[in-house]
Amino acid sequence: SPEAAMIDLDALGARVRAAIPLTAHLDFQFTDFNGEQLTLTAPLGPNHNDKGTFFAGSQSALLTLAGWSLTTLLARQAGATADVVAVETGLKYLLPLDSDMHITASASADDIHRFEQRLQRRGKATLSILAQGTSANGTQVCEYQGLYLARIGLP
Repeated sequence: SPEAAMIDLDALGARVRAAIPLTAHLDFQFTDFNGEQLTLTAPLGPNHNDKGTFFAGSQSALLTLAGWSLTTLLARQAGATADVVAVETGLKYLLPLDSDMHITASASADDIHRFEQRLQRRGKATLSILAQGTSANGTQVCEYQGLYLARIGLP
């Protein structure tokens, strides 16, 4: 249910902020998870650079976090509590961003299916995440690709 998803997103946000102190300063908010796609937002205010636009380092941290969080949620959806790490990332900055940032992270249905099967069968699996950052008016400002590894931890 949407309510359960919001509770999970709030809990995940709190867990991230507690485990990774830097993320508290990014002031991000998870806004939606539909089983395949995660969205989050972050304000320009605490993330601006010397030019008054969104700092590239904040964008990188937020996109990496979005991929990590989506992989974590998909592992949980598959019934596993997994330790997730970023293995490889790539980021292209397309335009300067002078507003709040909106990020949509997703994986293909085929990749998710394969990820869930491998995680359950082998206890570990990788997942490719695609994410895009957009401005408040919906213009794409960056694109991100990340490969994440999930390992089922000990109880």
